[in-house]
Amino acid sequence: MTIQAQRPRGRRPGRTDTKASIQAAALTLFSELGYEKVSLRAIARAADVDPALIHHYFDNKADLFSRSVLDLPLDADAIVREILDGPTDRIGERTVSAFLDAWDRPGAGDRFNAMLRAAVTDPHARRPLSEFMTKEVLIKVAESLGHPNARLRAQLAVAQLLGLALCRDIFELPGLVKARNPVLVRSLGRAMQALLVDQW
Repeated sequence: MTIQAQRPRGRRPGRTDTKASIQAAALTLFSELGYEKVSLRAIARAADVDPALIHHYFDNKADLFSRSVLDLPLDADAIVREILDGPTDRIGERTVSAFLDAWDRPGAGDRFNAMLRAAVTDPHARRPLSEFMTKEVLIKVAESLGHPNARLRAQLAVAQLLGLALCRDIFELPGLVKARNPVLVRSLGRAMQALLVDQW
């Protein structure tokens, strides 16, 4: 069930930046409630706009999240297609590679790292990114392979990916800091393959 924010309906007095208002409301709700419990209707209510306006500015909930919380034009569906497009025995490697590619986009690393640092101390900050990665990317990958335990597999995969980011970029473990992406893709890809693809 999604949370519906309780705000009065109606047009705001004066002129406002509607898109910015939607993003601000989304950032607040995602931060407070996590990704899964927030609906687009709740965001529209919190921003005092018609729900149709959200679809005018954003493709879907994942697009709104990436542009308001991550502040990046991150296309979750495209990432899923990228992971699944190719031999099944390389899905683990493509998953790690897609994550690292997203992290390495200009400006993305600082934003992701800020979220990781906040997650260490703020319980509210722990949920949005991990839930987004689980629901919009990794569950879809696991479900496409027919696994009945897709949610568990996706959450284990998120734990591995965020653990890598935390140890490399926040704790700055020397070996991980020095390791190039192809090395990380090859080594962690094996574990990711076991989590998302192998039968168990």
